Order: sequence, then C-alpha cells, then structure tokens
Amino acid sequence: MTIPTILTIMLLGHILGDFYVQSKTMADNKDVMKKWLLIHSGVYSLCMATILFVGVGFSRYWVFIVVGASIAHLVIDWLKKYIPCKKFIIDQLLHLAVIIALWCIWGRCLSLRAPITTALEYSLPAELMIIALGLLILLKPVGLLIEKGDIWDFNKGNSAALPTSSQKGAGKMIGYLERIIIFFLLVNRQFGAIAFVLAAKSVMRFPEINDSDKPTSLAEFYIIGTLLSMTSVFIVAFALGLI
Repeated sequence: MTIPTILTIMLLGHILGDFYVQSKTMADNKDVMKKWLLIHSGVYSLCMATILFVGVGFSRYWVFIVVGASIAHLVIDWLKKYIPCKKFIIDQLLHLAVIIALWCIWGRCLSLRAPITTALEYSLPAELMIIALGLLILLKPVGLLIEKGDIWDFNKGNSAALPTSSQKGAGKMIGYLERIIIFFLLVNRQFGAIAFVLAAKSVMRFPEINDSDKPTSLAEFYIIGTLLSMTSVFIVAFALGLI
C-alpha cells in the first residue's frame, strides 16, 4: 500500500510545522501561556500553507485544508493540558486523525503542480517524498516519544544508573544515527546488514554494560532503548508502505 502523494505532503507540513519549525521556547511555554500557543499555531499554519502551496498551488480546497488544520491544531494543543497522561501520543493521534479527515474531505480534490508531477514521473523516485517523511518522523517525533517516557520511563529505578546530561546528548545522537541507518537498510531489504549494525553496537557498548562497578539496570536501559528505536523504524516503514 502506498500513501497518496497529497496526503504525504499534508503530513510533511504537519511534521515540519509541529516539530522542526517549532522552537524550544514555543514547546516549553505553549501549554502555560496563550501567547506562545498562538505563536506556535501561527507558525504551524504558515508552514502547512507553504508546503501545500508548493505542492498543489492555490485553490479553495487549499484554503479549506489550511484553515481546518490550523484551527484543529490550535484547539488540540489547547486541550492537551487537560490530558492527564501520555499527552504526546494522544496529541499526535488527534492531529493525525484531523489530517486524514481533511484529506478525505478536500485533499482528494487537489492535484499536484505540473512540475512536481513531471519530476515524480521521469526524474525522482516515486517513494522519495515518503522516504523523506519517514526520516523526519524517525528523528524528532520518535526521539521525543522515547525521551518523554510515554512508552517507557527511563527515569525510574536506580538513579545511579541514569546517564549524565552529556551522555544523554551522545545517546540522542546515537539514536538518531541508528534509526537512520536501519531505516535505509530496511527500505533496501538489507536485513542481514541490520543484524550486523545491532551486533556492532552491542560489541562497542559491551565493556560499559558489563562493568561490575555500574548498576545492572544500565544494561536494561540499553536493551530497552535499542529495541524501542528498532521497533519504531519497523512501525514507521510499515505504516508508510515501504515494507
């Protein structure tokens, strides 16, 4: 199953607007200050409008989608502070439902710009935009999902096992690179190479994990983090129809 190109463009607009264009100040303050919530919603709207305009051009359906996505995003982010737990997962599921609904109502009435259609037919791989979407999802959204502890709380248990701030920064970069490498290997059906990457990572981390002076829970954190990272790659690739 391949995701329709218009829906892919809408999802790209959402991911860029909600994660890559949003600053840390917006993310930290939008739940407590209306000013930053409105600023974030405005930036999100501009990003969604720009991506859609580049892909499909101006039309009344473009206006309907941009306005609908912007208002829904503002309302969902405002209601998010009343969600008692797992805010990130519920928040993103609601955003995804809105985007799919907007695509079903108006998105299927849109058509790609002629240059993009020509490029996709004759110059660029048909899956290029979907691969780009997958990479963007695997970096910030998946990274934040793991960091926020909605799936597994890495801050619980023995505090002596918790990494320092510098170690967390290094671990975040390792997670980014790990997901990117496994994603490209998975898309190209290089399953044996995926096993090699995981084995190599385990060998490099073995002395640290096997250190008798360190808490045994460090090994558990490593295994859980690696499996979460790997599982996320498989889920995203499958959901996007790449495997």
